[in-house]
Amino acid sequence: MKYLFTSIFLFLCWGNPPALADDDKNVFRLATGEYQPYTSEFLPHYGIDNRIISEAFGEEGIRVEFNFFPWTRALNTAKAGDVDGTLPWAKRKGREDFFHYSDPVIEVDREYFYYLKKSPFEWNPSVRNYEQLRGKTFAAIASANYGPKFQDAEANGTISVNRVQEEQQTLRMLLAGRIDIAIIKRRVAEFALNSFFSDQQVERIERRPESDDPPGYDYLLISKNAPNARYHLESFNRGLKSLRTSGRYDQLMLKFENGTFAELK
Repeated sequence: MKYLFTSIFLFLCWGNPPALADDDKNVFRLATGEYQPYTSEFLPHYGIDNRIISEAFGEEGIRVEFNFFPWTRALNTAKAGDVDGTLPWAKRKGREDFFHYSDPVIEVDREYFYYLKKSPFEWNPSVRNYEQLRGKTFAAIASANYGPKFQDAEANGTISVNRVQEEQQTLRMLLAGRIDIAIIKRRVAEFALNSFFSDQQVERIERRPESDDPPGYDYLLISKNAPNARYHLESFNRGLKSLRTSGRYDQLMLKFENGTFAELK
């Protein structure tokens, strides 16, 4: 059964979200998608990221309307200002042309390479020389930016990349032998493997870190084309700071670590 909250409305938007009005300051229309266990239509409270968003805005008297899209559409819908913002996204060059970055919403782990045990390869995560992987075929998420080294290797043809909508799909492609490597954040991959794949399938897969960089952060992107962008940015950052100061943020993260927001409906 879907969860229903008086302050949160879910729109399953395979059509268009309602047009924004200048007086909708107390409503934040969010474009998001399937990125379990962080955000999903099928998780309690739509996942930890969306719970943080709704509570942070709630501190400022703003309710959140959730619109679930494929990721490319989520980003483009927000870029156009048809919704107020989109979540979750890393900081990447060029996005600031269209979006305001919020304060960090949540710390996320590194990207990992997932591959079949029968097909090992050499890789140094400190150097990240994609020439070592020349000719390999990857699966990655549409609209996701995995950092300049990966993006450059994709652009110049060093590696071939199949862009798809969900991490689960990349792992199925791997098991079917359609790709050599799936690039996925570890927590996301482990959630998918534990939820949707058999023990026998999981046993066939190995992983290694793409880099040895420290964990990064995901952000709420607020569209510069939305009518109340600055108001919503300042309100969200104040609300998020309030959650952290009160200890509520830590409570939510503890529940996340204990699986409260990571059990599929």
